Amino acid sequence: MSRDLHILSEDIIFSIINHITEMVVGVEKIIGIYTHPETEELCGITLQYRNNRLQEYELDLSNVQDRLHGLRQEKNKYRWLDHSQIPFDTHFEGKYQLNIFDELNHLILLITIPNESKSEKDVLLIYFKNDINAFGIQHQKSSLSTDNKSIIGHLLAGSVHSYCKLYWQEKDKFNRFTEKTSRILAQQRTVDKSDTRKKELEAFVLSWANQYIRKCSDSDGIHYVYSQEAEKKIKDFKGEFITLQKAIEEAVEYTKLIVTGVNKEIQAEYIELNIDVNTIVSKESLQDETHLSIRLQRVSEFLNRLEAAAIHVDRMGNNLTGTNIGSAMEDKL
Repeated sequence: MSRDLHILSEDIIFSIINHITEMVVGVEKIIGIYTHPETEELCGITLQYRNNRLQEYELDLSNVQDRLHGLRQEKNKYRWLDHSQIPFDTHFEGKYQLNIFDELNHLILLITIPNESKSEKDVLLIYFKNDINAFGIQHQKSSLSTDNKSIIGHLLAGSVHSYCKLYWQEKDKFNRFTEKTSRILAQQRTVDKSDTRKKELEAFVLSWANQYIRKCSDSDGIHYVYSQEAEKKIKDFKGEFITLQKAIEEAVEYTKLIVTGVNKEIQAEYIELNIDVNTIVSKESLQDETHLSIRLQRVSEFLNRLEAAAIHVDRMGNNLTGTNIGSAMEDKL
C-alpha cells in the first residue's frame, strides 16, 4: 500500500468537505488540518460561508502547532468542542471554570481521520449553527440538544470514515494496476527491441489512448480526436503509464475550454508529458475531483476491463497488440 494512502492530502480534503456540505445544512465553516504527503508539513484550510457560498482561506498554523497535539491525538472518531478548545480561536483564550451547561456551547464537531503510519491524526472541524431548524426539522426548541449532536456526530463521522475507506481502496487498486502495467511495458521494451515489437507497443499505447478518449467523448457528449502529431507523440511516449493518463486527461480539459465546435481536436502541444503526477491538484481542477471523482471511477472501470482483456489475450497465446486487446474488450461487451 502506498505511503500516502492514509494521509488527508489536498486530493481528498476538498472532496470530503463537499461531501459534508451536501449531507447537512446549518454549517458555518469547515476547517481541515492535515499533514502534507510530500513535505510532512502541517497544513490548514478553511472553507467558510460568505454571501451564501463557501469561500476558501488558508489557515496559518505556524504559532499553534504545539497546541494542536491534543486535538490530533483524539482517540474517538468524533468529539464536540467549544471555541475555547480551538487554539486558533484567539478571542476565546483563557481558562475558565466549566459547568454543566457548557455542553450547550459545544457546537464544533471534531472528526478524526485514521492514519496507520502516525500517532497524530488529520482532523476536520465543522462549525454548526445552534439551531435544529437549520437541519430542516421544525421544533419549538431550536437549540441543538445533546441527543441531536450525538446523532449528527455519529452519522457524519461514520460517513466520512466510509468515504475515505472507499477512496483509499480505489486509489490503491488504481496504483497497483498502474505499477503492473508499467512492469509489463518495461519488460516488453527490455526483452525485444526489434521494430516489430516497437510497433506493437506503439499500437498498444495508442489503442489504449483511443479507448480512453472515446470514454471521455461519451461522458462529455463531445467528439474528441487526436491530431496526427498528437498520435505520434503518444506512440513515442516512454515512461510511467500514469503520466500518460494524467497528461491526456489534462489535455482533454484544456481542449474543452479553448476549442469550439462539435469535433474538438487535441493537439500534440496540449499533451504535456513532463508533468509531475504527484504535484498538488490546482485549485481550478479541484471542482472536477469531488465525490471521489466521477472521472476517476470511469477511468478505473476502463482500466479494469483493459487488464482483463490483456490477460485473456495472453492466455489465448496471442500477441499483446492493441488490435487483439481491443477485440477482446469488445467481445466482453
